[in-house]
Amino acid sequence: MKPRNNPTDKQLAKRMRGTPTSRTDARARNDAYWALRAQGYSHGLAKRTLRDEQPRVTRETIEHPKGVFEGIDPDEILVPNRVTLNTLEVTIRPDLSEDTFKKAPPRDTEYTIWLDGMSSFGLRIRPSGAKSYIVMFRIRGNRKPYRLTLGKATSIPFETAQRMARIARMEALAGNDPRGMHKSGDLLKRAKI
Repeated sequence: MKPRNNPTDKQLAKRMRGTPTSRTDARARNDAYWALRAQGYSHGLAKRTLRDEQPRVTRETIEHPKGVFEGIDPDEILVPNRVTLNTLEVTIRPDLSEDTFKKAPPRDTEYTIWLDGMSSFGLRIRPSGAKSYIVMFRIRGNRKPYRLTLGKATSIPFETAQRMARIARMEALAGNDPRGMHKSGDLLKRAKI
């Protein structure tokens, strides 16, 4: 059976995970990430979109101001008098900063705002409104990614949480497990120095 003519459910699911084949694909109209990718934007920019909000397309008609082409033969003008522009509007996730975490509202599902310069450090916001700092890391020699919750955003200052994340990543690169340091309180003590 050829997958083009009669795809199975598994083949359809795989196809939906892949890149949309054209701009008319439903994912390019309904998903902000794929809408930007179909326009030619990079993955780095498109991954910052809020995927649970649909992209908005606005149409704007622009006309030439009067007197722009005065004195020119109308047969020689190659620009149309009226142009319709379609503009794609998507919501971009803000960079993590102290102000961002104070203003970040809870949503129906848990989400994370990542720090732009340090992609492994972020603020996790739960539907209940609880906010906590997290860091993602891999221990040297191990492929499995780990997530460590550093603490509640209300009890740890932003700069201290950033230092804790850097220390945890350095320990993981050295082959040590930073989760043990966090449980014993050494991670917080080293970050406050």
